[in-house]
Amino acid sequence: MPKITRKINVAIFAFTLALTLLNVVFDFFAVRKILRETYDDFLIQIAKTASSYFKIDRLKYLSTEEGAASDEYHASLIELSNLTENADISFLYVIIPDLPECLDKTYVFNTINSKLRGRYNPYPAGYRENNSEKAVVRYRNLMEKGGMEIDYDYFSHFGSRVRISMALKSSRGRVNGIICIEKDLDSVSGVLWNYVHADILFAPVLAVLFLLLFGSFINRKFVSPLILVTKEADGFASHDAHFSDKLKTIHSNDEIETLARAIDKMGIDIQIYIKDLMKITSEKERIGAELSVATGIQAGMLPKNFSPYEDYPEIELHASMKAAKEVGGDFYDFFWTGRNCLWLVMGDVSGKGVPAAMFMVIAKALIRNDAMQDYEPKEVCERVNRQLCKENEQGLFVTCWIACINLSTGQMKFANAAHNPPVLYDGKNFNQLTQKSGLMLGAIESAEYVQYEQTLKKGDRLFIYTDGVTEAQNKSGTLFGEELLLGVLAKSAASSAKETVEIVNEEVERFEDGTEQSDDITTLVFYLNDFCRNTAAPDCQDGQASKNDSEGGQKCGELELDASDENLPKAMEFILGFLPAGTDKEISNKIELAAEEIFVNISHYAYGEKVGKAKIVCSLGGIEGADGATITSGADSDGAAGIDGADSAGAGDTDANMNAGKMNLCVTFMDSGIPFNPLEKEDPDLTQSAEERRIGGFGIYLTKQFMDKTEYRYENGMNVMTMEKIV
Repeated sequence: MPKITRKINVAIFAFTLALTLLNVVFDFFAVRKILRETYDDFLIQIAKTASSYFKIDRLKYLSTEEGAASDEYHASLIELSNLTENADISFLYVIIPDLPECLDKTYVFNTINSKLRGRYNPYPAGYRENNSEKAVVRYRNLMEKGGMEIDYDYFSHFGSRVRISMALKSSRGRVNGIICIEKDLDSVSGVLWNYVHADILFAPVLAVLFLLLFGSFINRKFVSPLILVTKEADGFASHDAHFSDKLKTIHSNDEIETLARAIDKMGIDIQIYIKDLMKITSEKERIGAELSVATGIQAGMLPKNFSPYEDYPEIELHASMKAAKEVGGDFYDFFWTGRNCLWLVMGDVSGKGVPAAMFMVIAKALIRNDAMQDYEPKEVCERVNRQLCKENEQGLFVTCWIACINLSTGQMKFANAAHNPPVLYDGKNFNQLTQKSGLMLGAIESAEYVQYEQTLKKGDRLFIYTDGVTEAQNKSGTLFGEELLLGVLAKSAASSAKETVEIVNEEVERFEDGTEQSDDITTLVFYLNDFCRNTAAPDCQDGQASKNDSEGGQKCGELELDASDENLPKAMEFILGFLPAGTDKEISNKIELAAEEIFVNISHYAYGEKVGKAKIVCSLGGIEGADGATITSGADSDGAAGIDGADSAGAGDTDANMNAGKMNLCVTFMDSGIPFNPLEKEDPDLTQSAEERRIGGFGIYLTKQFMDKTEYRYENGMNVMTMEKIV
């Protein structure tokens, strides 16, 4: 036998043995990994199933002696015991660690597999036990952050085992306790070691047979070419995804040559794929980041300050919006105009995603703005409709239901723009307000709307919703429908406003049964438990200077308040209070939209997650003419009055004469938050379509367009944003 052949055979034999041993080790960990993943999924499912057998919100009660004696506790304990047996787990227990240190725990439920009951006894509800150091760390982490932890222990005094610990969150999102499940792994360990023993036993035999039968043939026909291919493949990543020309030297006229050619071509294809993938990944990350920001912005625009209200203890309000995509077209709103006039708004924009969300922002702002100008619901619909119809190139529209309720008398005025009629509960029956509806907003500019009135009585309730509720589908394509909705509302008649919203959402989700949500789901519930007694005019905010008229009609004042969304109406009321009587509504609308944009920016971004202070300084005075003189509302047409040094012919330039009789409103916002100049933000490209346009910047752009002058400066550790408008 030639020397080179012996070397090849020895090399093949050694390589085979080494490969076999490596294969044993690899298989051991691979099989163990597969088994562990299988057990992970199994335990997660068991933990979730077990947590559904009891009410998490009532854990503390169930841990008491009274709770443990209840039928509710025994029913849950039976289900957990059956689950322990049927799933063949060793232990299942639900505990409440003592916060904040979690040094001790209190058992709520504790079940043990019947195979282990001779060795262990279950702890009763209310039993307290000290935690080990490892358990203290694990429990504290779960109680603070939620989630779950899975750990394996092959050398415990219980034997090999796996354990899952999962935080139990209440309906309010708070962690109330922890469920732990343990399972025996002795059988798994036996399978693993039997597999290793079998591999070790047969490895040498297989290596010898391989050498004797195939050694020389493989070495000549396959080993050398394959080694070359292997080396090329191994060096592929380290050579910037390129192969050398060595693969082209393989001419075996069989599958190995085909493989070499295929790998060579694959290298070229991979290079192209990597370039394309990098480009696509970068684009997805950009879009994902923008959608994430858009989601936060949209969520921030919807009111979150629900009842109870200090000034209105007689009412209850709660609402929710679940978007079908990252951002949605549904919206709700509620706000006060005057002390006891509450506005309720529910809208649904046609389409989904970013275009609908942008249209929703515009529609919501226009509706609130017109409502603040003391228009009736009918007039609000007509004005907003005309504004939305202008330059609506995308053909979007919005259905909307708008109502204004006098909380002291119960009188409700409302108008419907092709929206789902709300449900009214009068204490006995649930009925829809099915008055005739008008066209959707943004469809036909000349559309007219009808206003209706309804007197609400004490105890009356309104449930307002979008078609995402009634048009939710299950796997068979059946719609949730209005009849089922009325049935759900009837069952929740004794629930609070918040509970009613949660019950409806839960019923819709249960009805869908895992079917992908196809439309935004938005609900708003209003309870008039009693007529409001608070009829006095709103008091000034602490720290607000009075707006005393000075000589020449001059006004000035300041307001300091928490920079939060619930204080937005107070801020707008303060600013608009400086407008002279008879101010054009279009001008006041622009001032309100611009002021709202600046205040909301401070509320959402200046202080991060904290709530800081915002200071608003307003002044209303005359306009300076070309020669530095001040033109006030008392100046006559030729400039003879109110202009220092003006001659009888009328001093001042053309602009000054045009502005005679007008005043200049100056509004300054100050905050000590993160330094940020919003005016530096790049204006949106309005030539692009809604889908192409970059998200963000539209509000600041409108502010700059609406106001005559906008300035920003940072001084004495404060952001100072000033805007002026001739009124």
